[in-house]
Amino acid sequence: MSLTGTNEVFASIDEEALNDILQAFFNARPHYRRYGSPAFVPVTTVNETAIPAIAFPGVPGGIDWRISFSTPVIDLFEQTQPLPPGLTLQPGQFSLHTDIELCVNCVARKDTRGDKADTRASRSNRPDHVVCSKLGVFGIGHLDVWNSPGGDGAVRLRLDSVELVDIKPDSLETVLECVIKMILDGILSTIVLPLKALRAGAFELIVTEGPEIEHNHIQAFGNV
Repeated sequence: MSLTGTNEVFASIDEEALNDILQAFFNARPHYRRYGSPAFVPVTTVNETAIPAIAFPGVPGGIDWRISFSTPVIDLFEQTQPLPPGLTLQPGQFSLHTDIELCVNCVARKDTRGDKADTRASRSNRPDHVVCSKLGVFGIGHLDVWNSPGGDGAVRLRLDSVELVDIKPDSLETVLECVIKMILDGILSTIVLPLKALRAGAFELIVTEGPEIEHNHIQAFGNV
């Protein structure tokens, strides 16, 4: 039986090429991996994305924070990159590794006097006292795929779980993993690889099977 089985065309992209695509994407659009509230990022630019401060009673203007991460490195099943205990790469999955930096602007408010105290936000438009922490993050995910009989469709990387290393106590680790998973999954969901990018010469591939992860590749079968 041929490699394509009953289909006309087999197409694939290996993990090295996929990582090259991600590197090029984030190099061209660094604002997809750098986010900050007003004290850090007043307005969105090509380099950073502005996000709201965390609203909280008694904190004028909210809590300013920033999050940034390095370009994720993807390992497609079969596993070739080490993973921490608790994570195992299964068929059809990918693993991810990135480094995340979380920063908070710790503002010390001054006392006020009298019944007519000024309650307006006293924040500066620049960070006051910034504290940061860097975390190594590992994750496991799957492909989110959709297509139509006409050949339209796309592939996204979706994150199922993350693991932080050496965070104590375990309850704090669980909270951070929950927050970071939501953030990373949201960012990855914005990166779309259209199926029209898969071509056979001058002809577009109409996918009939896949795309799926196997043997360190994202692969698909179809017709032209």
